[in-house]
Amino acid sequence: MDRISVPELTGTNYFIWSLKMQAALSLKRLDSVTMQMKPEGLSEKDALLWEQKNFDAVAYIKLSLSDEQALQFAAENNAKILWDKIKSTFTGQTEDRKIDAGNELKNLQISSNELANDYIARARGIATKCHSLGLDVSLRELVYYTVRGLKGKFAKVRDILKTQRDKSIDEVLEILREEETSFNSPSSTRAEGRRADVFYSRKSKNSCMRLCYVCRQPNHVAKDCFYRNQKESTTTSRRRKVHSTVQRRKSGIFGTSAIPDLG
Repeated sequence: MDRISVPELTGTNYFIWSLKMQAALSLKRLDSVTMQMKPEGLSEKDALLWEQKNFDAVAYIKLSLSDEQALQFAAENNAKILWDKIKSTFTGQTEDRKIDAGNELKNLQISSNELANDYIARARGIATKCHSLGLDVSLRELVYYTVRGLKGKFAKVRDILKTQRDKSIDEVLEILREEETSFNSPSSTRAEGRRADVFYSRKSKNSCMRLCYVCRQPNHVAKDCFYRNQKESTTTSRRRKVHSTVQRRKSGIFGTSAIPDLG
């Protein structure tokens, strides 16, 4: 197609195929014959021109079909009828796949042993699938569902990221990578030399200051954040006090009282 790239219609990519094929036919000045039947009352010259455009459009469309699809539409030689038949064949299936893809994104969750890189790649893949089916997914929605799907060892990061709506998917990935590194080597300081700055937000356009993504203050990384550590320490202390109180109460109820010496 003279450097015009159109994906092969396989039965699972109708929306993106249709979008690119329409653009290709428009560049070739052939899109008109896919939108209306041959007008009445054309002069002989215009009628021949229409027939040539129709022939070319049909050829371009059929050359972009997979072998299976080409056989299905082999007998049709009118560009508009061919275009409409392809559309009616795949539109219903596309709507079903669009619903499935949307639900897949909404139900996204990280697996117990899934790496941060793999999880973000999977989230991006689902978003790409949604776009290919004509379902718009904003960058904000992608980050929202990705963060919401965090659990297990990433639960604390999820709770923090839920309060920070300005993170990009790349920033979320960097934060998850650093958190993952801290779990793999909690006593090591090697990560600080390599990727310490990923716990900071990216530089803003109006400031060179980098901020801790937990407390939004400068000059430290999140794993060393006083606020975060204080919160975790307070939670641990509360649990210990509750546990101690419960144990004392159990001792008072079930403990053996002193027996007087009758000797």
